Amino acid sequence: MKVRFIVPFVICIVMTIGSAGAVWGDSAALSPYISILSTSPYKQLTRLDETANALYEAANTDNRQAGFLHVQQLERMIKGELKGKSGKMEGWAAIEQDARAIEQTIRSSETSSGWLKEAARIRLATDALVRPEHALWLQYESIMLDDLSRVEKAWKRQTGDGAIAARATMNSLQEHAERIEPAISMIYGSMHGAELNERIRYTNQLLETKKSSPLNEVMINHSLKALNTAIVKMFDHSGRAEVMPAVAPLATSNPLSWTFFLGAIISAVLTYSGWRKYKNNPFGVKPLP
Repeated sequence: MKVRFIVPFVICIVMTIGSAGAVWGDSAALSPYISILSTSPYKQLTRLDETANALYEAANTDNRQAGFLHVQQLERMIKGELKGKSGKMEGWAAIEQDARAIEQTIRSSETSSGWLKEAARIRLATDALVRPEHALWLQYESIMLDDLSRVEKAWKRQTGDGAIAARATMNSLQEHAERIEPAISMIYGSMHGAELNERIRYTNQLLETKKSSPLNEVMINHSLKALNTAIVKMFDHSGRAEVMPAVAPLATSNPLSWTFFLGAIISAVLTYSGWRKYKNNPFGVKPLP
């Protein structure tokens, strides 16, 4: 009977149309982002991130030859068209400045500690550009809050040298703030971390005051609380700026389109099987032996 292949054939047509519609629908929805979701910028950013990681490893091992090679590669990438496609110009300027500092340090035959800091800053900045939602610099929130906790404990010492001990402990917090500065500038711009830097500067100024007074102690306590607020505010995810999606591959799987596609294949097989049976036995009656 014709129903053996007509019904699967109709289902196959419907499934094929549905599958094509689902695919075209996705393409239409993504059409505004085709220019920024191209593979070329993503590959360039990936190479930049890999070069920054290699530069950091060279700094850790004091491999000057590899470091010089990687920093030159990095400088060529920075001077290209990549920085006009993603990230903030302040971040690119910070990377470029650190790269020049590394090259000058390597040329002057100084120790590895002279360019490890800059290499770490570059690595964090490129990582923030490639993985904005899971960047390494975000882990510094707990580190910096721990730094501040040690500062507060040092300040509350009963030995009479609390201000001196707190000021010495502030160096760690300041160092960590400087390390993530290019990463913040790359994602948000330089003004995002301005409040924290100002709070660190002001707190250091209060702690360095040689003349101790009850008013100065109150101001220091207030400044430490404000510093805690500034750290939390800087890492506040709710205020995160939008980042160009070209730095991450787009997930393109669509369960509906796959359902239609598999349904069309199954219906096609059933249609072909029914048609062959109909051709061999069009009236559904077996021939007599």
